[in-house]
Amino acid sequence: MTVIDAAAATPETVVAIAQDVFAALVDDGEVLVHEGATPDGWTDPVSAWVDMRSEGVPGAVRTGVVAERGDVEALVRALLREPDDAVVSHEDVVDAFGEIANVVGGNVKALLPALATLSLPQVAEGQVAAEGVLVVRVPLVWRGRVVVVSLAHVA
Repeated sequence: MTVIDAAAATPETVVAIAQDVFAALVDDGEVLVHEGATPDGWTDPVSAWVDMRSEGVPGAVRTGVVAERGDVEALVRALLREPDDAVVSHEDVVDAFGEIANVVGGNVKALLPALATLSLPQVAEGQVAAEGVLVVRVPLVWRGRVVVVSLAHVA
């Protein structure tokens, strides 16, 4: 399997990456993302992820992002600089939430010991579980909404 530096793949590292990504893409430089509590469950989750693969190394490291649909739509509106009452299309969710996973994953690449390529982002309804070994899972709070970021080794 692709090896991620477990010492570097800590909740603190994930929080720092997410803070940088959200400040740059969503919050106009403000740091509004903080580690929070794991949600009790999801009622209508949306997942986005990217895989990082290194040549000659089997498996991948998957960066996943999951949140409730309403929270994803709020995040998409913020990223697209839309008003709070703007309608969010399926295409907007795929593009914008996928981009969040893509940029977080791109920053996670620095934790890999070998040069890696990043897959195109994938977005799906539901909480898509990675088949593999979970490395770290961090619930984040952004503007009172929960977004969970995870890193896992996958086949």
